[in-house]
Amino acid sequence: MKRYLLLAALFCCTASFVFAQNKSNKGKEFWVGYGHNQLNGTQTMVLYLSAEQAAQVTVTIPNLGWVKNYNIPANTAISSDIIPVNAVLNAEGVSNNGIHIESNVPIVAYAHQYGGSSSGATMLMPVETYGYTYYSLNYTQQTNSTTAYSWFFVVASEDNTKLQITPSATTQGGRPANQMFTVTLNKGQIYNVFGQTSGLTGNDMTGSKVVSVADFSGVCHPIGVFSGASRMTICNSSSGEFMQQQIFPANAWGTRYLT
Repeated sequence: MKRYLLLAALFCCTASFVFAQNKSNKGKEFWVGYGHNQLNGTQTMVLYLSAEQAAQVTVTIPNLGWVKNYNIPANTAISSDIIPVNAVLNAEGVSNNGIHIESNVPIVAYAHQYGGSSSGATMLMPVETYGYTYYSLNYTQQTNSTTAYSWFFVVASEDNTKLQITPSATTQGGRPANQMFTVTLNKGQIYNVFGQTSGLTGNDMTGSKVVSVADFSGVCHPIGVFSGASRMTICNSSSGEFMQQQIFPANAWGTRYLT
């Protein structure tokens, strides 16, 4: 019986991989989290929503009871209300503050954080593009702040999402490098991971692996994964920059590139 469940789960994941590759960044449903920012509450986060058809869009943070409705005219883009700062992922572990975007027609969505001279944005991918295996993409974590982290987080779009997470380096919460641990999330929940810091430097979490595996009923649930940094220096700058990016699942990777 276990063998049959495993085969069914593998078929489920594999079939969805092929399906996901035919999708784009345009969709009707998105999830995002409020990634940690060293500005510590003085930053602003908004969503940019763009529609080719007239769209009715609802943005919610179910855990906070925050709901905003938007009517977007055809061939226009709008900026959302400011996202509540108490949705920020301030700690390693599970958060209930997933940000949900739903539309009656396909739209394109972006998330943008800014404050002072720091700014970082990401294109959002709709849930139908979600995959099952991801590797975090980060950068050398060095800055002028002791409260900045190399980070990644996972958001679940379905209940009973079982994850296997293998951090590439020791985490701020004490998870050792290269040792897998298991987490189960429900719809809209997020699991957040910080790289361990020491002074003005921190562990680079590049290469951390996140896999969605079969739950108790043998079903694999697709996930979204984001990488970033609370603040980091690039090219030996004396300042620093916030970074965030929703990353592609491993099945979307290619074999030929132009640069």
